[in-house]
Amino acid sequence: MDHRRIVTAFAVLIFVSAGCAGQRTGAPNVASPAAATATQLSGTWRGETLPVGTDSTSVQNRDVTLEINDDSTYRLTSTRAGTGTASSESGVAVAEKDGVVLKSSKGQSTRLQRKGNTLHGMINSPERRMIMVEKAG
Repeated sequence: MDHRRIVTAFAVLIFVSAGCAGQRTGAPNVASPAAATATQLSGTWRGETLPVGTDSTSVQNRDVTLEINDDSTYRLTSTRAGTGTASSESGVAVAEKDGVVLKSSKGQSTRLQRKGNTLHGMINSPERRMIMVEKAG
């Protein structure tokens, strides 16, 4: 089993067992002194999204690149596998103790939990998708 399938299988297990990763509309908890800073999260993160209920071999998967800047802005670019069709969103990344909240300029918020050099969560636009990215370099 290759690395990508192992990582995807691990992500699916996390989402199924935790059940709490996802979007939320409330304000993030940024008051904690242990909260990550934008500088700690800044850089390029690469991975994939896949619709809930599928696996890493689905043709519906998308390769994603998340770029978080030192000024707390971000750009999330998604490319559909095999077609090269790309889409992107941007906004502000708000660091939390255990991850980051991506506040899109379109008004949606997506919470990503952090485990080491990995961020994972759920995106609900326009369909419910799991996202998992690893810090590049």
